[in-house]
Amino acid sequence: MNIEVRKANIIDEEVDILISTANPSLNMSGGINGAILQRGGMGVQQELRDYLQKQNRHWVKEGTIVVTSPGPLKVKRIFHAVAINGFYESSCQLVSELLRSLWKKCEEYHGKTVAVPALATGYGPLSIQEFAEALCNSLSESIRIEKLNVVLHKQEYVEIVNEMLKSRNKLL
Repeated sequence: MNIEVRKANIIDEEVDILISTANPSLNMSGGINGAILQRGGMGVQQELRDYLQKQNRHWVKEGTIVVTSPGPLKVKRIFHAVAINGFYESSCQLVSELLRSLWKKCEEYHGKTVAVPALATGYGPLSIQEFAEALCNSLSESIRIEKLNVVLHKQEYVEIVNEMLKSRNKLL
């Protein structure tokens, strides 16, 4: 797998699978989901509401992944990843496990190119170092993704994640 860490706007990525942050209520109120909604993602929001309705729920547990159409983005699918609980708490372990689940789901959907943000670092409590640790812990030789773009909004975060990946021999 080729891993590239860069500063960019993740919703401008042209990949098979875009991983978006999501809150337990699946309300596209902020972060990446909020940006998707502002770009014209009302249909995506409706898909998330329909998912909750079909599950007869008002919220989902942390670790949940909900797959939607691309909406206005130039991707094949959006994976909405819930990396926080209802109190906006998270952990390195939760994010690492969620990332492993995301890589498996990418394989199920034949996603060869994937963009991922720093989960649980915006509204969630994780530092960029903790996200980098979780990312490193989630990566293995068996992952069938060809290209993973780790897309961050600050250059200093790019440097921190790159350093962690290099120190763990995860950059190919």
